[in-house]
Amino acid sequence: MRRAPWIRLLLWHASAAIPVLGAAAAFYGPALERTGGAWPAPLDDVYIHFGFARAAALGHPFSWIPENGYSSGGTSLTYPLALAPGYLLGFRGAWLGLFAALLACAALLDLCRSLRRLLEPRGGPGAASSRWVGWVGWLAPLFVVAVPLLDWSWFSGMEVALLGAVLGRALVAVRRAELAPPARRPAEQLRAGLLAALLVATRPEAIALAAPLAVAVAHAAGSLGAAASLARASLPTALLLGAQAAANRAFTGEWGAAGAVRKLLLSNPYPTPLEKAVEVIKNLAALRVQALESALGGPWLSLVLPLLGAVAALDRRSRRVAVPLLLGAYGSLLLVALNATARYQNLRYAAPSLAMLLLAAALGAEALARRGRLAAGVAAALAVAALAAPSAGFARQIDHFARASANIAGQHVEVARRIAARAPRRVLLGDAGAIPYLSGIPAIDGLGLGGYRGMPFARASVHGVPAVVELIERLDPAERPDVFALYPSWWGGLADVFGRRVDAVKIDDNVMCAADEKVIYEADWSALAPPGERRAGVIDEVDIADLMDERAHGYAFPSPRGGWVIGAVLPGGGDGAGGGGGAGGGGAPRFDAGRLIPEGREQSFTIDAAAAIARGPAVLALRTDGGGPIALGVAALRDAGGEARVEVPERPAGRWSEIRVPLRDVAPGDRIRIRSLLGTFRSFHVWLLRP
Repeated sequence: MRRAPWIRLLLWHASAAIPVLGAAAAFYGPALERTGGAWPAPLDDVYIHFGFARAAALGHPFSWIPENGYSSGGTSLTYPLALAPGYLLGFRGAWLGLFAALLACAALLDLCRSLRRLLEPRGGPGAASSRWVGWVGWLAPLFVVAVPLLDWSWFSGMEVALLGAVLGRALVAVRRAELAPPARRPAEQLRAGLLAALLVATRPEAIALAAPLAVAVAHAAGSLGAAASLARASLPTALLLGAQAAANRAFTGEWGAAGAVRKLLLSNPYPTPLEKAVEVIKNLAALRVQALESALGGPWLSLVLPLLGAVAALDRRSRRVAVPLLLGAYGSLLLVALNATARYQNLRYAAPSLAMLLLAAALGAEALARRGRLAAGVAAALAVAALAAPSAGFARQIDHFARASANIAGQHVEVARRIAARAPRRVLLGDAGAIPYLSGIPAIDGLGLGGYRGMPFARASVHGVPAVVELIERLDPAERPDVFALYPSWWGGLADVFGRRVDAVKIDDNVMCAADEKVIYEADWSALAPPGERRAGVIDEVDIADLMDERAHGYAFPSPRGGWVIGAVLPGGGDGAGGGGGAGGGGAPRFDAGRLIPEGREQSFTIDAAAAIARGPAVLALRTDGGGPIALGVAALRDAGGEARVEVPERPAGRWSEIRVPLRDVAPGDRIRIRSLLGTFRSFHVWLLRP
């Protein structure tokens, strides 16, 4: 006797809840023991999302800390908005993680429901074709939680589970657009397009899936026409990306998000294209071996998932969903390989690819089972192999989740507690998660993910620590951080030069933090110049390695393999090399950052077009430090006199020196070029003076 549909549905939901909630308990239980009852978070980045969620709940969406202004460093636009209601409901502090866990479980159950809908026979549960495939729908929840490495990310408190729910609904929307009658198909196509855009808003590398989904919708357009259908399916994503890029540009001066600027290998100006390609290949190799091989059961068993996915891609009924899933899985992995941190943080960036492969494999099992009894048996064997093969990794991943959570609680959360007790004006940090969120202290993220009033901290951190100090020098002294919470090994030239160690938190059994010890420093910015300080007689100046000043002057440095940022704190120079004159700053030690210009390379800049000067002679004053003899070639590109060679003798160590070069004829808008003809030029500052 066939069960009533509502009974079958109830049983299915119960069978879905058991593996999802069981997996959640398996990960959270040991982690809670390790953290002493504090809600576990295995990544500091979880608290970055919590910070954005708190700001959104307080009426400041897309801000890390409300008073810091707009930030593009949240990586997920939607996840903080999904967490914000939890904050408003009273899930405060670390306990917002409990709300995130409830949200993750609900999202995974929603993904299971979506997958079940995709696996249903076209004619419904009672169709003849369901005879051999009904069991696949009951296995849908197991496909969702079968891979321990993916489960680690599902329950981490990051946006991956929400991405899974949106992914499932986007796939169902594509299927509905495919099957809808012509009168309803445009609306279903637009729905699919909106959900594809939501995918990209949740994780940017999901563009690798959103694009082929739009093509799949257009492929199923039928009488509506492919072009109009493609527009409905792709325009929402295009508008989202355009709006996001425009907002980033308007508020930060960058088209890209801060996370992309900070983490993408393409953003690093120093390596050659070949060196970047080698890093991408290393990332791909690590992701393939660790995420697509070891995590799925080993070299041979790991092939079962893509094999089932290929079956789905070849099947006429499932290919419009399966092909985008496979393209999205491998395409997003390729995009992730451009991330300098792709191999770290327990391979969390590979989680979306694993989810797409699992869904494609489930579709493949259904497509194969539809071929009859024998094929259904083969499908069952392959499905069991695919689901069982990764199970050996559960113990290791659960243990790693617990240890990582203990690391974050023992270091970042403890530092937040100590910072809160000190009650500083503002803290400078390199981990933008637990410390500012739990302490409630205003902060500047030296790596730039948090954002600070549109200043380019993310790009400065890529160029080098002294470039970060240059941005801090721009701040009013009352606005500068008076406390640091930093890893000394990450922040040489800042922590040791401008900080005095006052406290530290060291952990054992470190599997997640960047170092065993995070140090708290009191700041001393006395070597920085007051904001707006201007040298007497100057008509224009370029503060080298101050990225805002460089941008304003169209400054160009030799890249790649040149222009490396350096910094020093030295006393003023008296008579400068190459013609005498003061180096500025008197005799007091003064910080300045600069760049290395290798022999045979050049730097150039444009005189500020707004400088209120007439065309005429000027003196170019170049700050450098001690070193051996060098030779420079200096030219004002509009000056018919050509390049002037300047021989610079050896300069004394331990102090600033100045090189003076007369220019015959310059005006606002002129381009000045400085070439290193002999030796490496250590270029720190350029002033343009009237003689």
